[in-house]
Amino acid sequence: MSILLHSMSGIFYALEFASKELAKGIGMKKRLTKALNKGQSPLIHSFSTFNRYMGVSKQFVQYCKESGVNKIFKINETIVMNYFNERKIAYNLSEKTIKVNLCALEKFFKTIGRKDLADILRKRFAEIYSSGSAPGRTEYFGNPEQVIKNLKDEAHRRIAGLQYLTGGRIGDVKKIKTNMLFKQVIIPKSKGGKNRVLDYSDREQALQRIDKLCVELEADIIQRGWQSLRLGYYTDLRQAVQRSGEIYSGAHAFRASYARERREELIDRGLSEKEADKIVSEELGHVRVSMGRYYSS
Repeated sequence: MSILLHSMSGIFYALEFASKELAKGIGMKKRLTKALNKGQSPLIHSFSTFNRYMGVSKQFVQYCKESGVNKIFKINETIVMNYFNERKIAYNLSEKTIKVNLCALEKFFKTIGRKDLADILRKRFAEIYSSGSAPGRTEYFGNPEQVIKNLKDEAHRRIAGLQYLTGGRIGDVKKIKTNMLFKQVIIPKSKGGKNRVLDYSDREQALQRIDKLCVELEADIIQRGWQSLRLGYYTDLRQAVQRSGEIYSGAHAFRASYARERREELIDRGLSEKEADKIVSEELGHVRVSMGRYYSS
């Protein structure tokens, strides 16, 4: 498969190429494919696995872009290890999730002609896998404002504030926009390529704060670069959480804190739990209503 792809090819072209190649296995018998390939199938044989693995590959390619890597040949061991280290710190990844990431990227690397990187993942599998946490869930902060206050870097406080006030993922923060006329927060191309539009007509004070933070963070990004800010944020956050006496479960904890407080606020206004769960789920960018309750429980 990979002989069709040149090492000078761009990473997004490589992602598209891998998607088309790996999808050829869907509907094929895995046993037959393994028999023809010395016991290992180079393809993916189910829609669910395909979607999961390509989701991981897309995240990795986006990470490469943000790290200044735009060609296949420029991907190296350092980039790969930094990817795992940063995601582990930011999201407190479980061993199970890390294993899925490892398997997905091994397939991806082999498909785009970088067997050397796939071999590195196999060689360092135990090291990377064991760095994951025991299976668990994201915990919300008991006092998110105190955690933000305990961050040492002002720019990191802005990142945390935007996560907490919008329920945004770390990758969403730099894309957040405000529409003060229609009292909206817009997060373009969030996870899954979805555009999130949040109504803040009932939270004008929070909207004004978000607007101010967006302006200030934009200046920080121009001056220091997003990649540098994000890397420092993870370390600063972990230390701030410890100083606050909270449980660290990654930057996603601000998202969980948003969900919990927003759900309680809606219920206090007279909405049913089901109605509140639906609104919170939509604001978080999820289709399943149950996700609103999951994050806030």
